[in-house]
Amino acid sequence: MNLVKAALQLTPDQEKYWPPIEDAIRTEARDREARITTAAKRLAELRQNPIEVLQTPNPVDLLQRRADALAQRSADLKKLASAWQPLYATLTSDQKKRMASLTLFVLREMSSSMEQHDMQCDEQY
Repeated sequence: MNLVKAALQLTPDQEKYWPPIEDAIRTEARDREARITTAAKRLAELRQNPIEVLQTPNPVDLLQRRADALAQRSADLKKLASAWQPLYATLTSDQKKRMASLTLFVLREMSSSMEQHDMQCDEQY
């Protein structure tokens, strides 16, 4: 968060828009961690009883869990977008360019992190 704030070089007038953004970022991170923890617990359960799971699969439960996770992620992203809107409206063109670059960097890092997680899961099987 501090990286983003520093890169944007916010003016004192723009600083007042930062607290809701910080709150939305923290909420999204907390909820993401909760989703990861839930998925890890589910994976551990599946590893303990793989035959039972294969004998009695319940695709409806899977769809409901996935829908719940996507709904939470959607709500978090909407909160984040809403938090950014007032500040974004005050950014100069240079600040908007820096924000676009930071967004691409963060998305690339998240993608790389997800790939590493997937490889770790593959290695465990």
